[in-house]
Amino acid sequence: MHSVRKLARIDFNIPGVKVVGMELITLLNAPEPNMVEIARTAELDPAVLGSILACANSPLYGGITEVVDLRVALPRLGLKEIRRIIFHVVLESAFRSDNAEANTVLRELWRLSLTVALIMQRLIPDCPQVRSLPVDRLAMVYPLGLMHSIGIPVLLINFFDIFAKVLREGVDPSQPQMFHREKGLFDGFDHCVLGSELVSRWGFPDFFCDVIGAYHQANPDLNAHSRVLHSLLRYARYLAADLVAADDTHQDYWLQGNMLDTSSVDPVSVMADVIDQISNIPLMLK
Repeated sequence: MHSVRKLARIDFNIPGVKVVGMELITLLNAPEPNMVEIARTAELDPAVLGSILACANSPLYGGITEVVDLRVALPRLGLKEIRRIIFHVVLESAFRSDNAEANTVLRELWRLSLTVALIMQRLIPDCPQVRSLPVDRLAMVYPLGLMHSIGIPVLLINFFDIFAKVLREGVDPSQPQMFHREKGLFDGFDHCVLGSELVSRWGFPDFFCDVIGAYHQANPDLNAHSRVLHSLLRYARYLAADLVAADDTHQDYWLQGNMLDTSSVDPVSVMADVIDQISNIPLMLK
């Protein structure tokens, strides 16, 4: 555990994440999200507002008349889809940098995170242990995929010179060979610890923070439900290596400690569905 004093030296304010976005995440993490408050807050961010309306008017959700009012769009889409849209729009901006070299890496990391999130969501009906999770756990599957590597932008902000040096060495910060070097490079911190601390500050439940803090470990000390989420995340990382341009020499690393029954999973079908979803996202959120 890192001391409060040591964590106090870390800047957790990711430049691309706006105040409105933070307020929306807080509202979505409430035990009973208030759709009226979500609508009022979403109207303050043109990107979020436009994405929700675009999705509500897409062929998948579109009705007879065009929706121009969030108070009509939100019930049409439902809370699950609203979560997905808001998390996507708000978090996408976290994976950007004014530095061209760092920005290239962060954009690839966002593509990986999005792919992992979609795979995790797609695997729910195929994995019995995942299907049987409580509703509150299932609701966090998609954001867990999006945010599992959110600690890497935090490392970049706080240790930019060291991070830039690592990039110049040609090391991919999203790959396991980097995980083992992080604490030695970044004053005892790794991106899992910082990611867990960040999402805790954002109001995510303890189990969510625990999985992010331990996803790089094969057999962490987590409760049964969290171990299922942990295995789902790692299995999705394993499958994502076939789709995302990344070093797949450590692909089997992600199968270590996996406790899921994947006998009903057809990886070819899963990846075909994910590719289709990725291609449709720009159309739905334009």
